[in-house]
Amino acid sequence: MADEHPVFEVQAEVRGPWRKYIDDLRPLRPELFRFCCGLTGNVWDGEDLLQDVLLRVFGNLGKINADLAYPRAYLVRMATNMWIDRIRRAKLERAFVEEATDDPPPVEDASRVVDVRAAANSLFLHLAPQERAAVLLADVLDFSLEETASMLKTTSGAVKSALHRGRSRLKAAKATPPAASTTPREVVDRFVAALTAKDFQAIRALCLADVTIDMVGGAGFDGYEAGKMVVEHAHFVMPDWGFGENPHWRAAVYEGEPIVLGFRTLGGVEGLNEIWRFERGEGGVAKLRLYCFNPDVLAAVAKDLGLVALKRPYRSPP
Repeated sequence: MADEHPVFEVQAEVRGPWRKYIDDLRPLRPELFRFCCGLTGNVWDGEDLLQDVLLRVFGNLGKINADLAYPRAYLVRMATNMWIDRIRRAKLERAFVEEATDDPPPVEDASRVVDVRAAANSLFLHLAPQERAAVLLADVLDFSLEETASMLKTTSGAVKSALHRGRSRLKAAKATPPAASTTPREVVDRFVAALTAKDFQAIRALCLADVTIDMVGGAGFDGYEAGKMVVEHAHFVMPDWGFGENPHWRAAVYEGEPIVLGFRTLGGVEGLNEIWRFERGEGGVAKLRLYCFNPDVLAAVAKDLGLVALKRPYRSPP
């Protein structure tokens, strides 16, 4: 039976305010991105956290009667709280699994460490959650002890202690090599060849039937048929919308993970235009992630790889 409930009719009214919200946040996004990367330890999880924060805050704008103020502090506080909540949930889940299976606790993986340039230190994953947040808030974003304590819901004295422990651990810590990716390089190379040749059937063959295609920060699709337009539009050239000329792709390895880099020429400058990432499933690609409306991710990866990143917008055009 058809579902004709009118609850989604509000979508047309919400779309405009969402786009204005994203546009108005543009000056705050680079700093928030660096902060989220410092918390999570890598650009991918950092962008995921940032996107979740944007959604949560947008929802709060609609449901909280009191006017929200101080956007910079509010966004940082939301990111901190959401990330700490994730850490707590992960610990509870691990404890539940260990109790149910009687397996020994897994060794913590500290290998996914990246160089967060805003923090001038690549070793934040060696810190406990409270210490990492305190160092980022106080030393990187220059919040006062009182402001940091308020965001972490603790005291100034506790923040001082966390800062002392965190700084000491950073001095003693040693970086570890990146973890190996589970995505075979062969899959990435075949994707590049197929995309270059506009062989969309070959791309479809690489993916599971129920593959998830995710334009990070934008639309997401369940199943190849629903999301094939994302792949097929990769060759579109529309300079007025920021889609430059001469699209081409190549495989690369970033932090131990094979990825696809997409390049275009815009305004006479050739640069990184998009990144494709893959999550492997049983018998094919289970998730295909496209980073194109994520200029902070593109800039960070390009800098690490010695490339130029095009100045992409934070959202798709209307």
